[in-house]
Parts: sequence; C-alpha cells; structure tokens
Amino acid sequence: MTETTEPKEEKIETQNTSYKKELIIGSIVALSALAIVAAIVVFIYNSTPKVVYEPAVACDTLSVTEAKELLGDGAFNTNTNNPVLSKNTATSKCGYADGNVDTEKIQVAAVIVRSGVNDEGVQQNKDEFANGIPTQAIEIVKDVGDSAYFNQANGQLNVLKGRNWFVLSYGLGSAPEANTVESVLKLAQKVLN
Repeated sequence: MTETTEPKEEKIETQNTSYKKELIIGSIVALSALAIVAAIVVFIYNSTPKVVYEPAVACDTLSVTEAKELLGDGAFNTNTNNPVLSKNTATSKCGYADGNVDTEKIQVAAVIVRSGVNDEGVQQNKDEFANGIPTQAIEIVKDVGDSAYFNQANGQLNVLKGRNWFVLSYGLGSAPEANTVESVLKLAQKVLN
C-alpha cells in the first residue's frame, strides 16, 4: 500500500497562499471599515454648525433688575432659554411680567435675540432682516442699532445690531398691538446698551 502524500514544501506553500489571501481580504475589509468611519466623521463635521462667535443670551441683555425698573418690583421672569443653535444662527428668548393678577392688565417685557454664530449667520441675519420688513404698518426707527423698524401690527421693535437681530416687546401682554414705539424704545435702551 503506497500512500501518496504531498510533499511538505507544497503543503507549506498552499498554507502560505491561503494565509496571504486571508491577509489581503482582511486588509481590504479593515480599510473599507476605516473609509466608512472617515466618511461618517467628515459628514458629521460638515453638518455641525461652526460656532465662531458666541451667541447672545437674551436674559443677559435684560436682567431682572432692569425688568423691575420697567415693570415694577413685582416683575418676575416668565420665559428664559439658552441659545438654541441652528445651522448658522442661535436664538435665545427672555420674558418678564409685572405680576398683575388681572390677565387683561399684565405688562410684559420680552427679548428675542437671533445671533449670527459665524460669518454666514451674520450675513443671513442681515439679509433676512432687510427682506423681512413688512410693507405695511411699520415705522422705520432712526438711531437705534444698525437698522431698526417698529412693527405696529404686533407691537414689536426689530433691531439689527452687529451680529444680532433683536425683537423687543414692551407693554400690555393681552394687546401687543397697543404697544407704542416710544414705550418699546425704553426697553431697547436697556437691552442694547
């Protein structure tokens, strides 16, 4: 009985060839996985807003002490939030009420600040501010910020100043359309200084 056995050298060569194939396949899989991870990292990096400028916090522009100067000692904070980041801007809100128990007579002071957090956001604020000025029931306000207008329909003063777009309301909470530009300018003096 004669056994045919592969010579040892052929067996080793076959094992080496098999090992090389597995090594090549493993390397291709590892490189593919690395490429996928790199693509995900680049995607996340490019989709996250690039914050170059620190966004304004609305309640930092109008403190409770300043609100009390406008609304009286009973003034309290009704609405506050840290800036909420979108792609190129961040928006923050802050509101105070005078503490009147009669809901029809509550006086309020409110600030919304939309900050450009990078150059694109600053330009976006400028463009949208200019393009968003209503055609009716507005009054252009001189010498406030870089540009300002009072929207009589909702009793709000819109001010573009530097990187920020401020929307200011001050007056009767139940009827904001009754706010006057003169009253809202009192709030603007505190917020914009």
